[in-house]
Order: sequence, then structure tokens, then C-alpha cells
Amino acid sequence: MKWKFFAIGLLVVVGSVAIFSSGCGVKPRTLGSNNKVLVLADSTLWVQIEQDVRNAVEREVFTPQPEKIFSVVLREPGKFGDLKRFPHLLFIGTLDATGPSKEILDNMLGPNARRKVEQDSSFIFRRENAWSKGQLLVVIVSKDLETLKKHLEKDKDLIFNLFDQHAMDIVTQQMYRIAEQKDIEKKLMEEHGWSVRVQHDFFIAIDSSEARFVWLRRMGPQREFFVYWEPVQDPSILSKEWMMQKRDSLTKIYYDGDYIFEDSIIQTKEKVVDFNGRYAIRLDGVWQNDKNIAGGPFRTFGFYNKGDGRMYLVDCAIVAPGERKWPYMRQVEAMAYTFKTADELNSKR
Repeated sequence: MKWKFFAIGLLVVVGSVAIFSSGCGVKPRTLGSNNKVLVLADSTLWVQIEQDVRNAVEREVFTPQPEKIFSVVLREPGKFGDLKRFPHLLFIGTLDATGPSKEILDNMLGPNARRKVEQDSSFIFRRENAWSKGQLLVVIVSKDLETLKKHLEKDKDLIFNLFDQHAMDIVTQQMYRIAEQKDIEKKLMEEHGWSVRVQHDFFIAIDSSEARFVWLRRMGPQREFFVYWEPVQDPSILSKEWMMQKRDSLTKIYYDGDYIFEDSIIQTKEKVVDFNGRYAIRLDGVWQNDKNIAGGPFRTFGFYNKGDGRMYLVDCAIVAPGERKWPYMRQVEAMAYTFKTADELNSKR
């Protein structure tokens, strides 16, 4: 059976190509950490590209301690066959490779794919569920080292987003596999005109139509999630400053004095994102609570929903002293992306 891969070049999908063959049959689920990326590259090549790859994949965030979203682990290409149940695999090579890398590339790249690489019209190939269910295999290949380094720098966001989105997809599937609380989802829609899918061990801490504020929590460690909404006449009020001021005013009341912390190193970052088809601003930063001597990361989405004339804040925060926090943040963010409004449901009907 020939596998079909998507060839990605210059931020667009340019077609599907045959990469290499594999036997048919039922595939096992992946094993290993969703927060690591196993990189297969020749040691001589790795010396030249290590920092470029780490800059693209690992991405450091403050939680408030520095924390890498992914950790890169290097493996020799000759051990490729032993890693076929790992969730995230990244093979990197050039067309002038020798040894095991050359053998792998010769098996992976068909004539059409090789021609695209030689012409530099494609450099990334991806395959989901390559050998295991829930797996992502990414192949980055260029005609020579100079071209490879150019793409690792220029297209680092594309490379990161492939793994980041895949990790989010896997977490979402795992979260809602059992005992999803559909009764809470239904209640939120009926009473407030919006809903999110609620994992089995979250509970409602505050539900106030008057305050236009709903707070969902999960303990051990704490995962905090709130939605705030207000009708607005002027959607242009949406901004980083408005979101920070609004978040601080809410958490001061409901989170016992939390506030957004900034200093010369830790700053709240702003990014425009697509939030389920809506223009949104995403803030990433650190919260702090002086009274409780605590702190952690937060991620807030702010957007205007034309269907109901409301501005929304959808907020994710983590309290996990002594633990890595980003894996928990990914869970709460996965819940955020299940957000939907009544006008969306009505339009679909």
C-alpha cells in the first residue's frame, strides 16, 4: 500500500505525493510523551542545524519559570524502525545525504516529491497515523544544507504549528473520550447562549447571568476556566489593553486578588488568531496572587461575536506548583476551542 503524504511548500499545500510503502493492518496507539519531538538526523548534519531546530520546535514560555512547550530528543536515523509508536517524529535530511539517511530518503521520496525538493517548491511532508494511531510524522528535506537552514529559519512558525496543532488534537480526543458532562454544556447554552464541552472532572464554581461570568474548575492540579461576556455597540474596543484591564477586574473579584504580572523579563504577549472562524486576540502571560503567594500562566482569547452582539473573554489559567504547567494549559485551551454560540447552532440548522 502506497502512503499519501501532504507536501507543504511556502505555507501552502501543493499536492499529495507517494512517500514510502507500509503493510496494511490495524495500527496500535502511540506510546510516549505528547510533549516531546523525536528528531532523526545525521550527527554531522545536527551540528549544523541543532539551534535552528530547537528555535522552531521547542518555544519557551514563562509559567512563571521558563518552560519549553516541546522538548527535542535526537535519535540516529538508523534507529528509525524502533520509534514507530512515538507520537511526534521529525526526520530531517538533505538530498546529498549518505548512510541511513540516504536509505530512508530513497524509500520516502518518489520521483515527483524529489523533483519538488530539487526545485525548492516543497520542503515539508507530513503524515498522520503513519505507523500508529495518534502519530504525526513530519519530514523536512532540502536539496542542500544552505537551503535547509533557510527554511528552518524562515518557516519555523509553520514547523511549530504542525506539532502544536497535532498535540492539541490528541489532547482534545483524550479529554472527551469518556464521561463528558453534556448536561453542563446544555445548561450553559440554554441559560447564557453559549457553551463549551466539559470534561468529566470539571465543576461549576460560579454561574452568574447578572455578572455575565461563568467559572469552571478542575482540581489536582487546578485548571481554571472562565467565560465573560458583555453586549457592545463598538467592537473596536477589543485590544490588548482592554483585555488586560477587564481580566484584572474580574480575577480581582473572583480569583481572590489575582492580577497580571509583568516585569523587565516577563511581558504579556499579544497575537491575532483565528478562534473558531472569528478574528480574536490571544494574550499569553503570567498571573500572580500576593495574598496566596501563588502564580502561573494564563491564556486569554478576546473576540466579538456578531451573531449576538457580544464581546467575549475566554480565559485559561493553571495552578500547579512544582510541576510542568503547559501540558495542563493545553487541556484547558482544548476546552476553550470547543466554544460555540446559540447563533452558530441556529445557522447550522
